[in-house]
Amino acid sequence: MSAPASTRCVSKSARGTCSGVDRLSSLPSELLHRVMSFLPMPEAVRTSLLSPSWRYLWASTPYIRINHHDFTDDNEKMEKFGDRLLLLRDSTASLDEARIIDHSVASTTCTVWIRHVIMHKVRHLHVSGLGHLDSSAVPPSNHLKTIRLQFVILGDGLLRPLNYDCRVLQLLQLEDCVLVDLKEISSRSLKVLHIINCLITGSLLICASNLTHLSILDMHSHSGAILVRDLSSLVTAFISVRTIEGHGLLDGLSHATSLELHAPLLERGLWICPMFSNLTSLVLGHCCMAADFDALLCILQRSPKLKELTFKLERVQCIRCMHSESTLPPSGAALSLGSHPCIERIKICCSKEDPSVGTLVEALQPIVGDVKISIKHLY
Repeated sequence: MSAPASTRCVSKSARGTCSGVDRLSSLPSELLHRVMSFLPMPEAVRTSLLSPSWRYLWASTPYIRINHHDFTDDNEKMEKFGDRLLLLRDSTASLDEARIIDHSVASTTCTVWIRHVIMHKVRHLHVSGLGHLDSSAVPPSNHLKTIRLQFVILGDGLLRPLNYDCRVLQLLQLEDCVLVDLKEISSRSLKVLHIINCLITGSLLICASNLTHLSILDMHSHSGAILVRDLSSLVTAFISVRTIEGHGLLDGLSHATSLELHAPLLERGLWICPMFSNLTSLVLGHCCMAADFDALLCILQRSPKLKELTFKLERVQCIRCMHSESTLPPSGAALSLGSHPCIERIKICCSKEDPSVGTLVEALQPIVGDVKISIKHLY
């Protein structure tokens, strides 16, 4: 008769202990919120049915997530849920993150949601959708540290509150967005800026004296010009653009210590290119490889502290660079710059059949001297 008793004890332990104690509910609220963070927001709200101690726990979670995937494209249900979620939330609870992923609800509704979470001192905001946002979506905030916007049309005036009214904003990421007549990103607090596959109408000036990390990935050939100015704190930069013509990028990157560049360099007169006085690590893509390597050699001449040089030649070489005539001084003048005393490591990442590698190594030898050039085959 002992076996049934053991079975009863196991069934009770599934609820807590053999004495029937609810161990999960006795955990601190911080741990329970952590458990709830792995649930979709509608499921997190439904935990209020578990027991009286769980009834209002969802209302003080340090995060808010409204995701259209949780509502099987039922726009009306999602809108009602979002409204009630924000209205019934404990206004005294701290709000660390708000994530709004919406491809169907009206822009006005999304704007109200965004304003609500910012006014409730959210620190990290992520918005993804096809809506249109303007300056009314971003009230002043002394708490907002990161903003990530994806698939959003950014209207005229949106960046003004980001520049002047979000005084602790440190990270701004714009991905697959349309920037309509946005004139300037000018923030004294901003440290990290990512602009990824955005369509820019007009031109955009980036002016951020405390910016340390900048990445611009532009796959739109018809985007407007991106200009940079006063990036005196810049440490790392990643630039990948179809054309550098019309951009004022290189001049603003002169303070960087690490630079990765994928852009056809032959379009501009590099003899007036600034000195990269702090640059110690340089990564160049295939688009930087003009037929005579003059652009490459001139960049090396203007990087006196360069220690690590890497070539990523996995991309198809820019046909315009291969066949254009150089606008620089003759290659003999570039080669006469002599050896580069600081370079310690050179790596070339390429395919096994890349015909340009041998010519590149030959062009580098007079400059790097006895420094070993390692070649890594990607495929």
